[in-house]
Amino acid sequence: MTHLLSFTVEGITCALPLAETRQVIGMVELRPETGSRRGGAGTMNLHGRTVPVYSLRRLLGLADRPPLPTDVLIIAYPSRECVALWADRVRGVQESPAELPPETDGTSPPGMLLTEDGEIIIYDLDAFLAAEEAAQYPLPAGTGELTPPYDAGKAGEILAERARAFARPEEETGGETPFTELLTFRLADQEYAIKTQYIREVFIMHEITPVPGVPGFIAGICAVRGEIISVVDLRALFSIPKRGLTDLNRVIVLSDGTVTFGILADYITDIYIRPTDQFSPVEPETTPIEQRYLLGVTDGSVLVLDAAAILADPALVIDQTRK
Repeated sequence: MTHLLSFTVEGITCALPLAETRQVIGMVELRPETGSRRGGAGTMNLHGRTVPVYSLRRLLGLADRPPLPTDVLIIAYPSRECVALWADRVRGVQESPAELPPETDGTSPPGMLLTEDGEIIIYDLDAFLAAEEAAQYPLPAGTGELTPPYDAGKAGEILAERARAFARPEEETGGETPFTELLTFRLADQEYAIKTQYIREVFIMHEITPVPGVPGFIAGICAVRGEIISVVDLRALFSIPKRGLTDLNRVIVLSDGTVTFGILADYITDIYIRPTDQFSPVEPETTPIEQRYLLGVTDGSVLVLDAAAILADPALVIDQTRK
C-alpha cells in the first residue's frame, strides 16, 4: 500500500504520495513572479529559497479566488526542485490499496489518477505540473464547500506575518516557525504527534532483524532503501504500560540529517498544522514519559514528542562496531 497525504480543493478530495511531501504550512503572502507558468500563483521565500507556488485550483481548471489564512501550502519535492502546492485544507494521511500506474494511460490527465471513489491522486507530480491544459477531462464533483467569510485587511496581515516568518534563515529561527506541522499516530491507547520536519518517511513494517546485546527498547534493525536503520519501540523506551490492543505494523523513520532511525506505531492517524504557542504543558502524572522528551499537549490529549531530543539521545544509536 502507498501512504498518501489527503487534502481538498474546492471540496474535491485529492491526494499526493506522502514520500514526495516535505511539510505542510499555513498560507503566506505570495510574491508576484515574471513570466507565465501554468498554474503559477507566485513565489514564496522559504528560509532564503525562492519556491514557486502552484495553485491547484488553476491546475484543475476551477474558479480562482484570493488566498485565505485557512489555506495551506504543501511543500513537495517532485524531483530535485522544491515546489509549493496551494490547497484548501489537509485531511490527513491515508493508505491507498490502489495500484499507482507508472505512467498515464490516456484516460486521465498526465500524472493524475481519477479513482472510482471520486478522488484525484496525483501520483506523478512532475508530469502533472508539466502537462498541458486538461479541461477535456471531467473532474469528480466536489462537496460544495463554502468559502469562509474573512476580513481582507486582517487576512492580509496574517499572510504577510507568516511570509516574514518563513523568509527568515533557518539558523535564525532554529528551524521553528509560528506554526508547526504534526504527524499523529496511535500507540496502544494513546495518540502521539511528531513534527513532520523530522519525519523522512512512513512505511508498513515487513521484517525486523533482532540484534543481540542491545537495550530492550531497540526492537532490531531493518533495511530501508538499502540503508540499515535501528527500530525503536517507544513503549519500552518510555516504560509505557502495554495496555490496549496494539499492532505495531508501521515504522516512522525519523532523521535530523545526521542520525536516522525508526520508531514503531500502530497506525498513522492524521497530519495537520498547529500554532506552536498553543501546546499545553504536560502534567507529569498523565504519562511516564520524561519531560525532556515532550513538547506539550495539543487537542486536549495528543502528546507532542520532541523529536530533536529523541534523535539526540546517544542511547538510541546502535554502535555496530561494538561486539
